[in-house]
Amino acid sequence: MTVHSYENGYRALGRQTLLLPIEWTGDGWFRVPAGITAESAIPMPIPGTRQLPLRDPSDDFTSTELGLEWAFWHEFDPARFSTGQGVLRLLACGSSLQTSSALTTPVCGHSYTVEIDAEIAPGCSTGLLLFYDPEHATGILLDGEGIGVRLGTGYVPSRQQKGATRATLRIVNDNQEVDFYFRLPGQSWQKTRESAEVSGMHHNVLGGFLDLRPAVFAAGSASASFRNFRYWPEANVPA
Repeated sequence: MTVHSYENGYRALGRQTLLLPIEWTGDGWFRVPAGITAESAIPMPIPGTRQLPLRDPSDDFTSTELGLEWAFWHEFDPARFSTGQGVLRLLACGSSLQTSSALTTPVCGHSYTVEIDAEIAPGCSTGLLLFYDPEHATGILLDGEGIGVRLGTGYVPSRQQKGATRATLRIVNDNQEVDFYFRLPGQSWQKTRESAEVSGMHHNVLGGFLDLRPAVFAAGSASASFRNFRYWPEANVPA
C-alpha cells in the first residue's frame, strides 16, 4: 500500500510516500498486518537488503552536464546555463526572484547545512535560498547593495558588506531554526544579524503541495557564477 503523508512537526519537508505491507483476508479484502503502523519502522520486505543512504546533492560543477539532483522552477532553458571546469554559470532571468526561475535541489532531514561560492557580474542579484515558491523563500542574498537576508515573503531588513561581488554563502538549518553565514575571499566567516524559523513554510499555510528546498537564482542582468555546492546532513556551524 502506498500513501502520502506529512511528517508531524516537519511539514516543510513536503509530502512523503510511505509503503506499508498488506495481507489478504479470507473474504478477499486487504488490511495492514497487526502491529504495523505508518509511523514505525518495518522490516525490509526482502531479507538481507538494506535501505540506501539519501543521495548527497553536493556538486563541484566539473561535469559538463547539470546533475539530475537539480531542477529549475517551472522552466528548463539550456541556453541559460553552462557547467564544467568547476563553475556553474547562470544567466539572469527576470528582475527579481519572483520573476526568475530558481534552480533547486531536494534534501531531506530535520537538520542540514548547504553552502555555495557565488559571484555576480554588475547588474545581477543572486542568493542561496530555502525555496518554497517564487513568493516564499528565505535565504542569504548577494547583489549590488551588498549581502543581506531575505525573510519569508521578501523582506530584507538590512545590508552588510556593500560592494561585495563574491562570497561563500552558508545556510544552517537546525530543526527548522535557520542561521545565515558568509565569507568574503580571504576573510573569516561572519554571521548575519538575522535568523529565521521556517516550520510554517508548507502546504497547509502556503498551498501548492510543495517542499522547502535549497536553491540558487540569478535575476536582473548579466550572470552569476557558482562554485562548490556543499551539503552536510546536520547543522554545521562554521568555525
